[in-house]
Parts: sequence; C-alpha cells; structure tokens
Amino acid sequence: MGARPDRQEPVRNHGPVDEGRRKVGRRRVIIKLVAIPRGLLFTDDNCRYEGRERNTYYLSFITLVKGEMLVVVVVGGCAGAYLTAITLRWAYKRIVTVVAMDPTPYVVRVMAPILRSYSFTGEQYYAADGVDAKIAAKRKQGAEKLAQKYDKLMGTSAQALNETLRTSLSDIRFTDTNRVPFQFQKVTRQMFRVATIARASEGPKLIDVDNQASIDVSGSYGVNVCGYDQYKRFVDAAWKRCRALGPNVLGPVHPVIAEVLPKLKAISRKEEISFHMSGTEAMMCAIRLARFNTRRPLIVQFAGAYHGWWDGVQPGPGSERANSDVLYLKDMKEASLRVIRARASEIAAVLVSPLQGLNPGKPPPSDLVLLDAKARDTAKSRDEYRDWLHVLRATCARCDVPLIFDEVYTGFRMAKGGAQEYYGVTSDVVVYGKTLGGGLAVGVVCGPSRLMRRFDPERPLRVAYVIGTFSAAPLTVAAMAEFLKWLDETADYYKTMEKKTDAWIRDVNQTLVDGDFPIRLDNLTTVWTVLFKQPGRYHWMFQYYLRAENIALSWVGTGRCLFSLDFKDADFEAVKTAIVNAATAMRDDGWWDGNVTSKSISTKIAKELVYHTVGSFFADDNNNNNT
Repeated sequence: MGARPDRQEPVRNHGPVDEGRRKVGRRRVIIKLVAIPRGLLFTDDNCRYEGRERNTYYLSFITLVKGEMLVVVVVGGCAGAYLTAITLRWAYKRIVTVVAMDPTPYVVRVMAPILRSYSFTGEQYYAADGVDAKIAAKRKQGAEKLAQKYDKLMGTSAQALNETLRTSLSDIRFTDTNRVPFQFQKVTRQMFRVATIARASEGPKLIDVDNQASIDVSGSYGVNVCGYDQYKRFVDAAWKRCRALGPNVLGPVHPVIAEVLPKLKAISRKEEISFHMSGTEAMMCAIRLARFNTRRPLIVQFAGAYHGWWDGVQPGPGSERANSDVLYLKDMKEASLRVIRARASEIAAVLVSPLQGLNPGKPPPSDLVLLDAKARDTAKSRDEYRDWLHVLRATCARCDVPLIFDEVYTGFRMAKGGAQEYYGVTSDVVVYGKTLGGGLAVGVVCGPSRLMRRFDPERPLRVAYVIGTFSAAPLTVAAMAEFLKWLDETADYYKTMEKKTDAWIRDVNQTLVDGDFPIRLDNLTTVWTVLFKQPGRYHWMFQYYLRAENIALSWVGTGRCLFSLDFKDADFEAVKTAIVNAATAMRDDGWWDGNVTSKSISTKIAKELVYHTVGSFFADDNNNNNT
C-alpha cells in the first residue's frame, strides 16, 4: 500500500491518493480511491462566493457526508474518476431538486384522469360531514330560507340576463360552476342564483339591472385600486387626449407615451419598457425573453403562486401538458435555494408572486377548494416573507440568475413602487398589469436592456418574436398616463389606507371573538381573506350568506377580498355589519357543528373518493363488456 497523503493537503489533480491490489478469481483488478474536489463534483453553477475558495476539497452531499472528503471507488485512472464525478454531479442535482420540489401539482396530474366527479343530493347534501338528522334538517331549512332571500334580491331582468349568460358565455359558466367544492356544485347552483351583471357603479357600490346595490369587495380581480369613479375620469381624460388620432391607429405611437416611459422607469427602477394586452401576456413575454437572453431552459416558480392562465406556468391543475422546463419548488425553504445554486447554469429566471406573503406555499385562496379549515391559512409574520425575499434576492444575484417579480396583482396596490418598495427588494424584471391601465386592459414588462433584447446582434437567425397588435394602443397609453399622474398626487393614500385596513381587521376580529364566531380575518395591505378556526365541510357556504347581505364577491368567494382607496368609514362599517350578520345567520342555521373533526372530514372524503372512483371504474368496465 502506498503512503496516504495528509487529508488537509489539497490534491491538485484527480489521480489516486491510495491504491491496493486485490485478486478476484484469476483476474487482478486495480481499485483506486480517488478524492474528488468539490469544484469538479458539486460546484454551485455560476455562483460567486466572496472569501470562499471555489474548489474547497470537501463535499456536502445533502447532509450525509457534510464536512468530509468524499472518496469514490472507481476502476481505472483519472478518466474514470472524472466520469464518476460527472455522473455523481448529475445525480446530486436531481436529488436536491426532488427534495425541494412541491409534490402537489404532480399528485394532481396523476389523480386528474382517475378521480371521478360525484354530487351530493337530497339529505346527503346537508349531512356530508356526518351530522345527525336533526342538524341536517336545520341546515335544510336555513338553506331554503336563504334561497328565498336570493330570489327577492335578484329581479326579473337580472334573472333573464343571468340565464342567457349561463347558456351562452363559457367564461361565466366556468366561474359560476367553480365557486364551491365539486360535490356541492350541482345543488348549490340550482338553489342560489348569483347575480353576475352590473349596469353602474357609485363609489364602491355596484348597481345591477334591477337597481339593487351591493358593496364591492371583489376589486375587479385586483384592478380596482383607486375607486371606480376615478377610473371613469381616467378614461374620459384619455379619450380627449387621443381622440384626434383615434383608438385603433396602431404601429405609430401617440406622443403621450413620452409621459409614461420615464415614470414607469423611475417606479420600476428599470431601463426598458415593453407593453402588452394583459398580465398573462406580459408574463409570457418576460419568461420568453429571459430564456432567449440567458440561453437557459428552466424557470423556477414557487408552490401556490399564480402567474397567469398560460399552461407554461401551470405545472399542475389547469394544464393538459407536462412542463419539463419548470421547477416547482417549495416556498421559503433552504432546499429551494440549494436548487438555484446547484442548477444556476440551467435556470433562465426565478418567478416570484409577492402576494404569496399572505399565504406562502399555498395556491390563491378560493372557496372552490375549501373542504376544511386546514385548507386556508396565512403567514404568521410578514417579516418572515420579507426576510425570505432578501435571501432569495442575494442568492439569485450571486448565481447570476434573473429574479422576476410578477406584480400584475400587487403592483400599485401594496405601495406606489409595488412590492419592490413594500418589501425593500429590487428584482431584475418586474411585470405589471391590471390597475396600471387606468381602467383598460394592459400588461407591462420592465427590465434591464440585457434581458429585454429580442434579437441576437451576432446571430441574425436568433430572434424572439414578442409583439402584439394592440401593444401601446393610444387610448390605453393615455389612460395609463392619467393613472400615473394621479399616482404622483396621492402616494400617501397607500400608507393611510393600509393603516385603516389593519385597524378594521383588528376591530372586526375582536367583534368575532366576542361573539364566539369560528371565523377571523387577515390581510396584506388592502387585500384580505376570511379564515375559519374550527373544522367544517361547509365553510364555503359563508360566501352565500355574505352575498345575501349585499356584499359583492368574485368567483373565488371569501378567499380574496379587496378594499379600494375610496372606501369611507361608513363603507368599512357596512362590510363589518354584513360579516357579523352573515356569521350569525350561518351559525343559527347549523352549518358550524362543534362535534365535527378534521380527521372525521378527511376520512369521509377519502372513502367517498375511493368509492366513487372505483365504482365508476367497474361501471365503465361493465358498459364496455355490454357493448
């Protein structure tokens, strides 16, 4: 045996550090123990480490051999050692990726073609959580009373128009169907007819075709930041400015764009701007340009974050194709940072939806999936998410991986400078939409020149075609200019409104505690949600009691509600009264039963899924045999 060198001395080549001879049968095989430098095996791709030698001679294979030199047994010489290192490096990347990936979308993709739909009807609809017949009868009586209230609230004109929409407009049919868990959808749609038509707005109130008024906390999916009356003024002023050119002169841009560009560059802190027709389209642009300019294939997004309806950023529910170029990682986890470091040379960009600060790692809250109180929770500390974003920012900068903030929802809602200002984190690229259009459809990408380039000056065939017919349309840009002018004048409104919302949340929660109601509210600036403090399978019913109190909600129900900046004290008080009244009615009608447990709910749901899925399988098999 040769002398083994001191373990502390660096090995400058990949040759043997020890060797022995062993007879195997009649053949003599040379087995060499080779020390593999970290720089060769597990170097963090493209990452810069200040004050740390890149080729430190130790390995950290997950946590198994941390701080130790890895000794790899190979047959052959340096070439074998090198190939072994490459193989192990490939395996290391895959292992750290699997550890960090959120399994939810992949489980859903497997289950989607297997799980069969079923509906509760009759008495089963009221006792799906296993309550006794007395409570079920009480619930039925309460539901019938609530349905009568809905019929009175919805006039004949609204009923006729709603029926037309249900049968002719696929968008409405989708949202109207997916308000509640699928088991309850059929009966719920028949019982409660939700109005989806409004002919006018007055402050935060919506007026339907029968002149019924309701206070809107849907926020028009995040668009309504300023207040509806303000957007009317934006569009009126915009039309006056561009009327001479017309709304559909496209190609040439209106001079008003010269007012918009410097303001957007200052707010976003970026060099260049690109205009699009929606937030989804803008995200598609940002991702495509990131891949084009970095020449890397992968996109990182975090569990639960929504980045538009494009299937390129929907690895789970909602996508019919498997996304091999998206890494769907756990939010706020060190394991996810490890993946970014290990695979930096493959990652074109990391996507962040700053709204996840309200419920990190979970999908946007919706009553559609509200099967139990456990289905909805919020972060215990906003500071934790802020700290996470700072660490993520530092990791991306060190590894030369672009960080993209999807501020389609949070931009101009959390602060004048959006989430970048609110959290104190500057991204490489920021995407805006919704309210920035001043009431009109828009999407905007802001970024550095190196990530906004759409052609390769050295390779003429490398081109990224990212352009749209109505991009920077005159009326849209003019309305945007009016919004940005308003923004300069009213920047202090954000802090004032955040304080008002925080105070309102505390006040309502105290009232709910005093009344012994099993619900609480939580918020992130002017975005708020309803939480449920006890197990239950009918929490989604709360949205229907709220609607009956003339509160206008979006199709996600109580999952995400918004206040616009024009809410007055009287409006806050009216929403509080509606919440308390709705909670009182729902409790009195027996929907919150204290004897129900999360375990009993989970067990019943599991049995139902197995029964209906297996039963449907045999039914299909019998039908095929009969055929």
